[in-house]
Amino acid sequence: NCHLPSWTLFTDDILIFEKCKINKGSLKTIYFVGNSYTDHLRETHVSISNRFNLSIDGTSVSGCNFPHHPRQKNCGDIQIRQEERLLKNIGLGDLVVISNRYVMNGYFMNTPDGWLDSKYSLEILNKFSKKVSLKGGKVVLFLPTPEFKTNIHECKEVWFRPFFNKNCTIKETELRENRVRKKNYQLLNYLSKDIILYDPLPAVCFQGQCSIMDKFGRPLYYDGDHFTDFANREYVFKHFTSFLEEKELI
Repeated sequence: NCHLPSWTLFTDDILIFEKCKINKGSLKTIYFVGNSYTDHLRETHVSISNRFNLSIDGTSVSGCNFPHHPRQKNCGDIQIRQEERLLKNIGLGDLVVISNRYVMNGYFMNTPDGWLDSKYSLEILNKFSKKVSLKGGKVVLFLPTPEFKTNIHECKEVWFRPFFNKNCTIKETELRENRVRKKNYQLLNYLSKDIILYDPLPAVCFQGQCSIMDKFGRPLYYDGDHFTDFANREYVFKHFTSFLEEKELI
């Protein structure tokens, strides 16, 4: 996956994007797009390619949602050009997997409305999905992932902090009922039925609890919301690919 800074401007030199691909010569390609919430799935990208012998095209942009929202003033034209590039190359049976941040604990620098928090966001996503469908592809949308008010460094027990930090875990129901997140879940009802919705919470929440570490104390997040490579290999990849197989997408 190529993770680009938000100020990146798209150029006519498309060859650079060849560096962002795992080319298996397969008939099917999975395109991963979005902001850093696509970048933190990079280990899942590799695992999918190796396990299913599929080509992967992954390009994410820091702080910039996909598809582009005009109110993201700091994002230039990179995601607009990304969409054009994808629509030019997508073929029959290809997938476009979109993963953006659904803000929960605070607003993101380039996202005044959050993700999907406006009618226009829904419209541009539906329009993009329709264009992909006309090319014979399908869109898969990642739903909200956990977001914590602390980070892994505050959750590991050490000699001077042997007590449990309550911010290191959160009930799954609390995540879903959070005021901001609940609005996001409600807005999903206005998306096109052609968009396939993937819920990642069952992959990383266990017995109704979502935690920064798994039961063996192994970190699932680098900070308060981005998955580790370990979390991808051990949990996200397995659950996500089972979902894709169930939907007969791979």
